[in-house]
Amino acid sequence: MASPLAVILLNYKRPQNIGLVAAAAREALPDAPIYLRDQGDDAGFRDRDDVDWDQVIFERGPNRGAGVRVPMAAASPHERFLAIDDDTFLEPEQIASLAERLRAEPDRAHGVWGERLEADGERLTFRSGLWRFDGPVSVINQVYAFTRDQAQRAMALARRAGWPDWDAIGPVDDMLLSCASAKPPLCHDLGEVALCLTADEPGVAVWRTGDFDARRAEAADRLHAIDAITVFEPASRAA
Repeated sequence: MASPLAVILLNYKRPQNIGLVAAAAREALPDAPIYLRDQGDDAGFRDRDDVDWDQVIFERGPNRGAGVRVPMAAASPHERFLAIDDDTFLEPEQIASLAERLRAEPDRAHGVWGERLEADGERLTFRSGLWRFDGPVSVINQVYAFTRDQAQRAMALARRAGWPDWDAIGPVDDMLLSCASAKPPLCHDLGEVALCLTADEPGVAVWRTGDFDARRAEAADRLHAIDAITVFEPASRAA
């Protein structure tokens, strides 16, 4: 019988971090399989000695971006998943806590970073970088606790919102996954979380690419048009 919970890790541009992230996941979740997909340019990633290869299920494939974790989960025998970006270092206790939040409330996604889409009249804007707080958000980022059903619904939502297939969505997989449930995702304050020094480095960080903001704004408009994303009042007005 497959474990109900699995971890998905992706190598892309930060191979030096994968061993640390995998080790923390293994300590936190000793019974959970860890799926490690290598999408990096360096074909020698498998030769690294800082990854405990006995503790991961390894595959190498073409670069399909961070969003590949969604079809991986959708086709998996496991029920629940934790996915951690390769620039984010959670402590084992934080990983275990997030897994428990998902187990207790599996009908929405959970994370530690988020964004709120705010509407001021007809104008929609993102309030980003939300963390160290407990509450609902529109979108979770960087660390994702979700279910197979949510992954399948995210892929269906992409088609409903007008993308021809999952590989065409661009850097908005987190938005679609976050909007795959009736309830908005929850952000949890699990304490300080360390980030890699390259987390905002141009040429490495995806969010620093030129069209990133425009593509996410366009995705927000699509999701808002079909009433699929949670919209909040501006923080100043809500207070």
